[in-house]
Amino acid sequence: AGSFPVSIQVKDSSTGVGAPFSATNSYTLTVAAPVISVTPSTLPALKVATAYSQQLAASGGVAPYAYTVSSGSLPAGLTLSGSGLLSGTPTAGGSFTFTVQAADAHQFTGTQSYTLVVSSANISLTPATLPNATAEAAYTATLTATGGTAPYTFSISSGNLPAGLTLNASTGVVSGTTNVAGSFPVSIQVKDSSTGAGAPFSATNSYTLSVAAPAIAVTPATLPVPKVAT
Repeated sequence: AGSFPVSIQVKDSSTGVGAPFSATNSYTLTVAAPVISVTPSTLPALKVATAYSQQLAASGGVAPYAYTVSSGSLPAGLTLSGSGLLSGTPTAGGSFTFTVQAADAHQFTGTQSYTLVVSSANISLTPATLPNATAEAAYTATLTATGGTAPYTFSISSGNLPAGLTLNASTGVVSGTTNVAGSFPVSIQVKDSSTGAGAPFSATNSYTLSVAAPAIAVTPATLPVPKVAT
């Protein structure tokens, strides 16, 4: 592409004095660069810890095209391949502005600017209720987190477990043996391992753990009939 000055002469086939006869014109030939477009013009939003894949395409030049991020930055966890595939699993929330450039086989380029919104991860904590316990009997219950980025960290955000029961911060297992009975309200929170704006992401469930008194039995159920002086 560019401006190219050139003079072109034409000569005829005359013979004799002064022949051949000719004429010359001067030209400036302007060659415009191709208009290369990158599509799509906008990108769908995505969520933290959710796999993402979007193929970019270019037109207007000569294939193959090479794609690069010419300004700004992608969300952490995403990459742009040379073939234009934007993919990965984002680890940070927020709004990210960047420009993608496509270069054709002759190094002519086109660009497209994007603003990609990464929303918080939806983390859930199950089960919704804890199984009842019995005093003086071994107890175990497992809490499970989904969504967000593993590993997760479990903690008690309010209230208390009955004496003798503990919550494993890494596995979410509530276990132990308590020697008290009653109802114990407790809130358990789970946090993921996401980084960046708004992270880590969390969820909290409120529970009431009921601990029943042990059923103590006295045996035998009946006594034999005694005799006087026996």
